Amino acid sequence: MIFTLNAAYRVRESRSWFRIRLIALGLTVAISIFLLTALLILLVGGDVVDWIGVRLHLKSMVVILWKGLELAAALLFVILSFSIIYYCGPSLGKRHWYWCTPGSMFGTFLWLAASGGFRIYLHFLNTYPATYGSLEAVMILLVWLYVAGLAFLIGGEINAEIERASARK
Repeated sequence: MIFTLNAAYRVRESRSWFRIRLIALGLTVAISIFLLTALLILLVGGDVVDWIGVRLHLKSMVVILWKGLELAAALLFVILSFSIIYYCGPSLGKRHWYWCTPGSMFGTFLWLAASGGFRIYLHFLNTYPATYGSLEAVMILLVWLYVAGLAFLIGGEINAEIERASARK
């Protein structure tokens, strides 16, 4: 991702090999934490809020409000993940941090749409077991990672084009 974002921004890598690896490791850990938190909010958050609502005798409106906010919180973590990659990935030196960029918004929605589309494809047209046999899950994961990486890079290209256009003005 780092080298492809450098290509999108049309910059040469100026950081040392060791520093690139540290950034890549830090991004991997940070993105893993953010995406796992988003998944946890979506998958377990409803049960936790139901349990807390019963224990604390909260009104159903509070529980419904939280369930509405959990999707927004998960989406915020995903957008933040995209923004961190677009900020730390390319070798651009000092830049201003933006919580939400057009590329991170578009990349997030493209990632969600592509993941949903891939899920529908697997539900109706799944031929992976016939082709790959016991390696079906590995192949599905690799295709999904490719789709997710493409969504990240398209969002990064959008940010790069916006920064180039604003630099020309």
